[in-house]
Amino acid sequence: MKWTEVRIKTTGEAYDAISEMLTSIGAGGVVIEDPKDIRKEIEKPGTLDYADNEFLNSLGEDVTVKAYFPESFNINELKQLIKEKLSYISRFLDIGKGSIDFSELCEDDWANAWKKYYRPLHLSQRLVVTPSWEHYESREGEIVIRLDPGMAFGTGTHETTQMCAIMLEKYTAKGDSVIDVGCGSGILSIIAAKLGASQVTAVDIDEIAVKVTKENLVKNNVSGHVTATVGVLADLKKSKADIVVANIIADVIIDMVNVLPYYLKAGGHFIASGIIKERAEEVREVYCNRGFDIVEKMEKGEWVAMVFRCRSSL
Repeated sequence: MKWTEVRIKTTGEAYDAISEMLTSIGAGGVVIEDPKDIRKEIEKPGTLDYADNEFLNSLGEDVTVKAYFPESFNINELKQLIKEKLSYISRFLDIGKGSIDFSELCEDDWANAWKKYYRPLHLSQRLVVTPSWEHYESREGEIVIRLDPGMAFGTGTHETTQMCAIMLEKYTAKGDSVIDVGCGSGILSIIAAKLGASQVTAVDIDEIAVKVTKENLVKNNVSGHVTATVGVLADLKKSKADIVVANIIADVIIDMVNVLPYYLKAGGHFIASGIIKERAEEVREVYCNRGFDIVEKMEKGEWVAMVFRCRSSL
């Protein structure tokens, strides 16, 4: 299968909004290349004896957002749609150059291209995400998640995933049941299981994501506690979970408000992330008017995560 790679040059201020936009119009995956991250990696003590100034200067300041669309998308229509969306974003944020380039990419090339950027990452003092192909010597008390995201979203590097992980660590109790909506690589399901959840259901509309999730469950020895399935929340058999977590976009989170009480216990928690700052109040208002109380809010970059408590179950 072939894919269209879209590359947009933008600013540190706008890349989050552009990433969400590309995902919302059908991108199968998004990669962010920020020169600041590359400089930080190079300048870490012990990384290199000498970093060439010419190379560092050549990195520039532009952030590159890469998105991947299946070949079924009409290129001309896609170009026009992205231009219109960028024009809208530019009314609120400085998008910098905003240049757009397109190229064709084979599936195998995409599936492996991101590996050179993926390194062990501490999500919190206890939670560490590491590539499945790298050896990581864990410290006492650390919970290690070994991950191969493949072509599914969720390496742990994105602010939205990090906030969900932190919230799961705070609210998950031993023996809890958890539902992970839009599971991507399965990272949040694995974290929940390793934190002590006895029953986790991972669901995603993307068959590739569910396949990757199942592979990662095996790598982390949690297959006995996590079930992964293709679909949406409403497709699942009605059950009463202690926690539902969703790292998706604001529109989908808003659409879930009437369905959630069928899947959450009274007093259960809904962890919602993937919400841009501009829509956080809209999400809060919808949930607080439909039987939920907000108990916590967190911000990272341009993103917001919220934890709601379900007042009553259906």
